[in-house]
Amino acid sequence: MAITSIIGGQWGDEGKGKIVDILSENVDIVARFQGGANAGHTVIIEGNKIVLHQIPSGILHPECKCILGNGMVVDPVGLFEEIRMVEDQGIETANRILLSLTTHIVTPIHKAIDKTSEDATNQKIGTTCKGIGPAYMDKITRKGIRAHDLLDLPSLKQTIDHRLSEAIKNNEVSKSAVNQINADLKQFYECVPAIAELVSDTFQYLHSIIHQGKNVIIEGAQGTLLDIDHGTYPFVTSSSPNNGGITTGLGIPQSHLDRKIGIFKAYTTRVGKGPFPTELFDGDGDKLGKLGHEFGATTGRPRRCGWFDGVAARYSCLVNGFTEIALTKLDILDNFDEIKVCTAYELDGKLIKNFSEVIYKLDQVTPIYESLTGWSNPVENIDHIDNLSNRAGQYIHFLEELVDTPIKLVSSGPERHQIFTREIS
Repeated sequence: MAITSIIGGQWGDEGKGKIVDILSENVDIVARFQGGANAGHTVIIEGNKIVLHQIPSGILHPECKCILGNGMVVDPVGLFEEIRMVEDQGIETANRILLSLTTHIVTPIHKAIDKTSEDATNQKIGTTCKGIGPAYMDKITRKGIRAHDLLDLPSLKQTIDHRLSEAIKNNEVSKSAVNQINADLKQFYECVPAIAELVSDTFQYLHSIIHQGKNVIIEGAQGTLLDIDHGTYPFVTSSSPNNGGITTGLGIPQSHLDRKIGIFKAYTTRVGKGPFPTELFDGDGDKLGKLGHEFGATTGRPRRCGWFDGVAARYSCLVNGFTEIALTKLDILDNFDEIKVCTAYELDGKLIKNFSEVIYKLDQVTPIYESLTGWSNPVENIDHIDNLSNRAGQYIHFLEELVDTPIKLVSSGPERHQIFTREIS
């Protein structure tokens, strides 16, 4: 029996979907514990790209069941459409998706509030406007709608009507937006019966699976540096996408976790606003974005690109207690003669190695880089560690030493088979 968590170590978009997909082959359950349709996990199978937003990547393996945990905020319309998309790919979903009774629900009202708030503020944080933040706000203020409410449609409609009246009264949405909200609610109610069929006691089910000694993967969305408490606030998400969020988001104690895998790109990217010490504004940055096809899976927005930030990565490893790392997109660095890694920051003449010390003023730090020589042999088609060039191996070892965590999986391309394992002596 093994319970494995797969967590993003940077600002999201690290390639978690691929790693979950690969490790799910002999797993009974993949459970997600936070976030909502603002996530985007991309898996490429024989050239076919599948983008999942709310359903865990384990759905791509026919024997695997998927749990949407209580810590998520789920959009029934988006989930309905995603299930249809997956089934159009020839993947059977019946009796394979379970939605926690206590998962909070995103409604068209939340999406309208999200857009109104983003449009009104002078300091846009780059939200996806998927209603995630407002749904979490309703959860915290104890007026949220939960999955069990979907089981009683007449009562649900009364609750939503009251919430809409409140939103208008409090100027959370404009009166001009009401017609569109009502139109969107019609589609919402049409999707509710199908999603209600997924609602079940996932807490007891998950613990029974664990008690039987079966294999479980716990999937995070976004990344640690977007954590509401430990991230680059206020440019963060509305949940805790680190290992600590698993206990609240699924009801699984930390003591049950056997393997904690942190996912890191071989460089760094970020979508939306917020500080990014190693961001590149030159040809190297453009090159990383172009070669890495760096566009958000959910928003389509171009990702900001920069060199690997070892200070931030080391902090992420400490927050999560990673037992190992999966390094993705190493192949993108095939095309660089010189590769830089940030090993420290400089601020006011002081050398900084602790991310937490300057997390509130990251926009003022200057990254201190160490340069490494690139490799001439492409890693894209390498399927075994023994075939890796010395310089590529040195780069992996350098990152490993920098963050004090072993790198055991290395992705050398976008396809399922383009990955190899490193044995740590």
